[in-house]
Amino acid sequence: MAVSSGTAGLHLCIRALGIGEGDEVIVPSFTFIAAANAVRYERATPVFADIDAPTLNIDPQRIEEAITPRTRAILAVHTFGVPAEMSAILEIAQRHGLLVIEDACEAIGAEHGARRVGSMGNAGVFAFLPQQANHYRRRRVVVTRDEVLARRIGLFATGPL
Repeated sequence: MAVSSGTAGLHLCIRALGIGEGDEVIVPSFTFIAAANAVRYERATPVFADIDAPTLNIDPQRIEEAITPRTRAILAVHTFGVPAEMSAILEIAQRHGLLVIEDACEAIGAEHGARRVGSMGNAGVFAFLPQQANHYRRRRVVVTRDEVLARRIGLFATGPL
């Protein structure tokens, strides 16, 4: 689904996944403000988890420590083209029944193991901007393998948020 911005893509994911007031989403403590804002737009609470200093990505151990009964999702950001530790993040999510949204705006083409970033969670968001290491002029997309989620994202993308 084409969207107007990476922020809009993240917001559509949060809304389409049914995350709202009273829910918590774990986000990295070091990222663009859009990650936390997308959560707040639906009146959910961003819970900041510290990062791994060498990669600047969310630390899976800190994710584990941040989980509460109100946690619904993890928003993993692949910072500066470096993939987040998705194997650990997906394992934590599965064990706790959490959703995973990937912000791959800065990491197009990056891989974690044999898989491309943005393709492992419930949904992924990509941006094609000069500061995101490519030059496709202001295009952004949301991707998912879940047909129902794709229809919900498309429905929300064409109507008022």
